[in-house]
Amino acid sequence: MNQEQQLITDPSLSAQQNHKYLGVFGMLWVTVLLVGTFTSLKTFYIGSFVFSVGAIAYPFVYIFADIFTEVYGYRVTRKIVWTGFACMLLASILAYIYSIVPNPDFAYNEAYNLIFKAAPIVALGFIVAFFCGELTNSFVVAKMKVLTKGKFLNTRLVLSTFFGQTVDNTIAFFTAFYFAGWFTAAEIIPLTISTVVFCTTWEIIALPITRKVIRVIKHKEGLDTYDKGTNFNPFALRQ
Repeated sequence: MNQEQQLITDPSLSAQQNHKYLGVFGMLWVTVLLVGTFTSLKTFYIGSFVFSVGAIAYPFVYIFADIFTEVYGYRVTRKIVWTGFACMLLASILAYIYSIVPNPDFAYNEAYNLIFKAAPIVALGFIVAFFCGELTNSFVVAKMKVLTKGKFLNTRLVLSTFFGQTVDNTIAFFTAFYFAGWFTAAEIIPLTISTVVFCTTWEIIALPITRKVIRVIKHKEGLDTYDKGTNFNPFALRQ
């Protein structure tokens, strides 16, 4: 029996295992989410294309989600996504509370409040966006893995990122930025398109590394989960 045949593929058994590296990847994933919550208001240009600074590191959120789903399965990924959302919400609420603590002698009140008073509004939009985008990404990875019988990994990773990023950035920018009054519709549309293209390109560039990490983690964990029979309801945390 070869190594590939020894890997656990059943999603129920996979979810019950003692995962060695999931906690490390989960913390890195949450770190990128939290940084994005407080920094994404700033934009930068590459030529005539505008991007949120969050786009620089944000693709790694989807790379980690690809690893979660490809190795551990959709059930485990769903729990990580919910945990990340809870962390974002708690961090943004605490940041807001800190911003309203009075201190007239603090010379940087205006700058501090500009970022951290906005945090709950940004986080709320991002939570909805992350929820929809991340689960879209994981759903595509999981479903395509079953349909392709584990083949075409590059295609699965790129397509899942494209669809996930499209859903994510459209919701995030329109809810957190447009309705908050920070950007106009004319600014939001090119920002959304350029960010999706940028993040998907990042995914393509990182494919060799992502594939290697997935291969190593599968071997170390003894898992290669296929979500056959998985309940894809995002609220079904116990299934």
